[in-house]
Amino acid sequence: MSFSSSLQFFVLFDLRGASHGGEEPLIASNASTRRASYSSSPLRVLARIREGALIARTVTLERALAGAPPPPFKERLSMVGEKMMRNEEVEKVVREEVWRRAALSLYATRTEDKRKARGGKKGEIHYRGLYDTVSEVDWDFTRFLINGYSVVPDEVYPRFHRFIDIDARKYLLLNDDSKPREGSAVVELRDRLQAIVDATEDGLKVERHGRVWHVYVPGENWYVTVSRPNAKSWRVRVPLEGFWVESEFPKVLVNTPSDVLRSLQKGWLLTDVTPPHGRISDVHFSTTQSWQLPATLASFPGEVRLGVTAGILGSTRLSIQWQARVDGYEEELGWASELIGEVKRAEFRQLVERCKELNGDSVALTTAFLGDGELEFFLKLRVLFFKVGHEDIYLPAESAIANARLAVERASEYVRFVSLVTKCPKIKHFLFVGYGLPQKRGKKDGQRNNPFYAEVAGAQLHLVYISTRNHVYARIAVEAVPSGWVEEARAQGWDVRVVRMGGREYYQVTHASLMEHACHDEALRITLLAFTKYKAERYPKAQSLVERLEKLGTED
Repeated sequence: MSFSSSLQFFVLFDLRGASHGGEEPLIASNASTRRASYSSSPLRVLARIREGALIARTVTLERALAGAPPPPFKERLSMVGEKMMRNEEVEKVVREEVWRRAALSLYATRTEDKRKARGGKKGEIHYRGLYDTVSEVDWDFTRFLINGYSVVPDEVYPRFHRFIDIDARKYLLLNDDSKPREGSAVVELRDRLQAIVDATEDGLKVERHGRVWHVYVPGENWYVTVSRPNAKSWRVRVPLEGFWVESEFPKVLVNTPSDVLRSLQKGWLLTDVTPPHGRISDVHFSTTQSWQLPATLASFPGEVRLGVTAGILGSTRLSIQWQARVDGYEEELGWASELIGEVKRAEFRQLVERCKELNGDSVALTTAFLGDGELEFFLKLRVLFFKVGHEDIYLPAESAIANARLAVERASEYVRFVSLVTKCPKIKHFLFVGYGLPQKRGKKDGQRNNPFYAEVAGAQLHLVYISTRNHVYARIAVEAVPSGWVEEARAQGWDVRVVRMGGREYYQVTHASLMEHACHDEALRITLLAFTKYKAERYPKAQSLVERLEKLGTED
C-alpha cells in the first residue's frame, strides 16, 4: 500500500470514529490527499488531523449536553479542514514575518519618507535595523558619560566610566573605532540574521508550542521564538549564546539614606527586577532600553554580570536585549523572595492603592513607574498610569501630584541622577506630574521664568550664563522697560547694549559691568554668587566665577 493510500485509510478511520451510526462514510478528496502527502511527517499529519477531529467531537458533546442534535457529518468535516487551514496559514505568516524582519534588520537603514503619504507623516522612519540600533546604543552610552560627569561623584566617576565605556560598549558591542568587534554580541547577531535570510522563507521550519512558535533554521542548533502579545503585533526573538562580562557598578547615590534606598529597590522589585529566590541567589533583570541599565543599577550597586542575550525584532525596529545579574543581595533582600508572579502583582496593586490614599511609599512608586509605568498621555495629563499584568490602573491628578513631589523631596539624589544622566521620557513625565511644564520664555513683562534677577536702575533683569565664554549677563526685553530707562542705566555707569535673539531685541548688561558693580553693591554680589554656584553644579568652569565673587566679599 502506498503512503498516500495508507494515510487516506487512517484519516477515514479516525474521522469515522468521531461520526455517529447511520451516517454515510467519508470519501477523502484527492486534494486533501495531495496536501497530506506534501507534509514532512505522516505522524505529524495524523496528529494535526486528530486535533481537528477532537474539536469536532468536543462541539458535538457540547451540543448534546445542551439538548441540541449533533451537527451534520459534513459540518464536522468542514471544521477539521478549517482548523488545518488556519494552522497552515498561521505558520506561513510566521515564516514570512521572521524572514522579512531579519532582512529588514540586516539591510534597512534609518530611511525617511520625503513624501507625505496618506495616513503617514513626512519623515516617518520605516524600520530601524541593526546598524542604526547599535549606533543609537553607542550614542546613549556617550550621553551617559557626558551627562554623568557633573552628576556622579568624582571619587566614583572613573568606575562609572569603566562600566559604561569599557565593559558595556567596547567589550560587548564595539571597538574603539565604533565598529563591531569580532566575537562580540553584535557580530553573532548579524551572523544569525544572515542565516535566517539565507534560508529563505520556504526553508524555515515552524512548530507551535503552546502560545509561541519555534522557527528552526536549517543547519543551526538554535531556534527563533515568535510570540503574539496582541492580535495586531508579533514579537520575534533571536537568541544569542550570551556574551557576559564581570564588572562593577559603583555607588553613585552617596547621600541617599538607607531607608530611601530600600524604597527605591522595592519599586524595581515589584516591576522589572526579579529578587533572589529558591536556588537563584542574585538580583537580575532584562531590558531592551539602554537608559534602564544605569537607572536600575543605581539602586543595586555592586558586582554585576552584564550580558547581551538576544535581538528582538519588533514591528518597526530591532532592539538589543540586555541582562544584568547583581550579587550580594541574598540576605539583604530576603524579605522579597516571595515577590514572584501573582504575589508580586498583588503587592504592586496594593502599593498603588495606598499611594492613591496618600498613605503609601511614594519613593517606591517612582521606580515602579520607571519599571511598568505607561506614557499614555505624555506631558498632557498630570496622571500616573501603570500596567499590572494585563490590567491598567492609575493615580488621579491629586494623589499623583502629591506623591511625585514627596518622592522628589525624599529621593532627590536619585531623581537628579536619572533625569540628568539618562534623560528618559518616564522621569520627565514624572517630574511634569509633580511640577507641571516649565513656563515659556518671555512672560511677566518680558522677563523669563528665572529665579535669579539683578536690579539695574530700578528694573529686574534676568541673569544668564554663557558656558562657552564663562560669562554672566543680565537681560530684559526692550519692550518691557519704560521709556528713558536705558539712558538712566547708562548714566549710573552700567554698560548696556542692544542684542537681537530669536527675532526680539533685548537690553543686555555686560559681564564686566556686572562684576564692576558687584565690588560695591553687596546685594548684587550675593545674587551673582548664588547664580554662579547654581551654574557650577552643571558647568564646572563656573567655579572660577564663584571664587572670584567670594574673594570680592572679603576685600575692603
